[in-house]
Amino acid sequence: MIWPRWLLALTLAALALGPPRPAAARSERTVAYPADKVFPTAVRFLRVDEGLTITERDATAGYVLFELAEDGKVFPGALELVVTENAGRPAVRLVLRIEDRPSYVEAAMLERLERKLRAELGSEPPPVRRPPPDKAPDRAPDRAPDKAPARDAAAGA
Repeated sequence: MIWPRWLLALTLAALALGPPRPAAARSERTVAYPADKVFPTAVRFLRVDEGLTITERDATAGYVLFELAEDGKVFPGALELVVTENAGRPAVRLVLRIEDRPSYVEAAMLERLERKLRAELGSEPPPVRRPPPDKAPDRAPDRAPDKAPARDAAAGA
């Protein structure tokens, strides 16, 4: 009769841990656009395209808080824009978190946001204009002597 005790212990341990809950997901993606162009597009995407309720937003701090209504429940979410650089170009890391939703929901939403950014801002960000490097002179610059050379008396002053 060891089997039923073992089974009972396993069942009690499973109940003590509680029901399974979705993991706290957090998805991110980096896009090569300047933050001042990404933020308004992201807000329009969340409100218009996704139909989410925006509860708070701050362009300076780079975040949008929203609510996702699904299956009769409301799930709070946040989109954070982290300014960064990618290959010498301005870039933004988009960090999306929706509580109690699987990560594939966030990943799909980020994919749709990236498509909207490409549609509105172009598929290729504008090239970075850098000033041309200073050219080194072909030869060393002539230096003026500290003192005038002494005149040769025989040269016929």
